[in-house]
Amino acid sequence: MQFRKVSSWGLFSLLVVFIAVITSYSYAYWQVSKEVKSDSKQLLSYIEHKLHVAGLSLQKLNEVEFDGCDYEGQETLEEFLFDHLGAGLFLIRHRDSDPWTYCSVVGNIKVSQLDRTFENIIYLDKKKNRAISFMGYDWQGLAKRDLFLTLETRERINVVRIALEDSYSFFEDDCTDCRNVEVRLSNDDLIFKVGGLKDRILSSERVISDKFPFYIDAVVGRQRVRSLALSSLMFTTPISIMLSLLCFYIISLIRKQHNSLDYQLLQAVQHGEMVAFYQPVIDAKTGFISGAEALVRWVKPDGSIESPALFIQTLEESDLINEVTLQLLKNIPIDLAEVLHSSTSFRCSINLVPQHLEESTFAEQLTELTNQGFPSHQLAIEITERLPLKNLAEARSNIEKMKALGVCVELDDAGTGYGGASYLQELSIDVMKIDKIFIDTLTLSPNRTQVLDAYIQMAKSLGLQIIAEGVEDEAQSMSLQGKGVQLQQGYLFSKPLPAAEFIEFWLQRNEVCQTGESIRPQSDEQIIKEC
Repeated sequence: MQFRKVSSWGLFSLLVVFIAVITSYSYAYWQVSKEVKSDSKQLLSYIEHKLHVAGLSLQKLNEVEFDGCDYEGQETLEEFLFDHLGAGLFLIRHRDSDPWTYCSVVGNIKVSQLDRTFENIIYLDKKKNRAISFMGYDWQGLAKRDLFLTLETRERINVVRIALEDSYSFFEDDCTDCRNVEVRLSNDDLIFKVGGLKDRILSSERVISDKFPFYIDAVVGRQRVRSLALSSLMFTTPISIMLSLLCFYIISLIRKQHNSLDYQLLQAVQHGEMVAFYQPVIDAKTGFISGAEALVRWVKPDGSIESPALFIQTLEESDLINEVTLQLLKNIPIDLAEVLHSSTSFRCSINLVPQHLEESTFAEQLTELTNQGFPSHQLAIEITERLPLKNLAEARSNIEKMKALGVCVELDDAGTGYGGASYLQELSIDVMKIDKIFIDTLTLSPNRTQVLDAYIQMAKSLGLQIIAEGVEDEAQSMSLQGKGVQLQQGYLFSKPLPAAEFIEFWLQRNEVCQTGESIRPQSDEQIIKEC
């Protein structure tokens, strides 16, 4: 017991640590991802704003007179630049001037040889008047690359170079190694990069501009997530303890449910473990088998059979009884095909519970099966007195529907429970089955059989057939025959048998009866051998 306690506490501690780490790491990852995406959106908005301002400035530049790239032309560009400092460096090229050469405030600049192509130009309108590109150029002897916005008119091409800063207020300066943010045009040209992540990348976030053809890729680094996770452990540990307790509680509930009989029965029904065993009803005078009772048995995967006393009541009180009863009913013509075809007077009975009789579903299902060829004239339904019928009128109506199909109605456990004479009077009973407790009086208290005699007399006066249940020895059988009760059922003749064994027993029994040999076992050993 002490070992189990230690093991449970050890498991609990491990679970707390595990949940704390997972919670902290998940929170840190979510927080960093959220921050990375938020920063990317801010950068996106910033660049969109820069492009928008640059576009407006180009429109105004188009209104400025520009004759050439001489001193006056450069001075004109310089004045315009001071009036529009937020836009960028402005360039102009007349269409009749040298290609790929633009005038700026410091004179002519030329586009690098590698970028003198139209493949890296992205047009912003159908007329191809406005475009965006990322190109290299020569700036006073220095090779540079920048983002350009272009506006083409009939006479000239106006261009503005858009410079993007190396740092932003929403990007921490002390975290350049934990970031990697890239701005690319839709043709995948890299136009700007912040940070230089040296750690392993966990994931990436992408935000796309819906105004200009560019997007931003930002990554989530492992080291940054790990650092935040470690710092948040002190906050997530109490939550982890609560979650661990909740997990243990849920596990205990699941374990309790799985150990419950209701759950085990559900699994048994779903896996087809509920099958019918058949106990024969013998004509004690002739020895022939006149019928059988289908009894549900729980056959487990290992071949063991669960005692009916452990599950029958729970099964009958659950909704599973409807599914089990219907399945047993459908299997009767399959299990006993040889018997039913050979003996048209043979009847197999099946037990019903009140909900089968008080609801129309079972009667309707039986009607449908009969229309499909089910031998209802060889079926008997057993109504038990152990469970009360609350709606006799509805039960009577459904029983009449079944009797119209040829079904025989038997009163089981007569005299041991609810109903009694009211069932006999209201439910059109055909057969009375006398319970074992009255049969036992024949050997235990031979002088106290008045109740048994009264039931036998009542059944005879009502014109009912009688079946004695629980017959276990020869003396009981002979005494019952003396009282006029020939149909008997019990371990004297056979225990409930699986379908294949029942058919074999039926064949052997009737063969013995036809030859006129003795058919009654004389000892327990013979009973076991015969059953």
